[in-house]
Amino acid sequence: MKLEKSELIGKEAIITTHNNTFNGKIIDESKNMIHLQTKEGVKKVIKKQATIKIDGKTIQGEKITKRPEDRIKLSKR
Repeated sequence: MKLEKSELIGKEAIITTHNNTFNGKIIDESKNMIHLQTKEGVKKVIKKQATIKIDGKTIQGEKITKRPEDRIKLSKR
């Protein structure tokens, strides 16, 4: 299944922004933000500014700037 159509919460991820890289578990997601639990604490990352790598697959954050429940519903149609 494609990342943009799947549930991201609970998955281990590497998230890169223009100047930082974070490793951790996605603990929450909203339309525009991803909350990542790292060793240093919770990091909030703006999706549009991020590149997300999960299970060896990479996606640009701007492709998933929808509410998670809406994004997943669209994939089931």
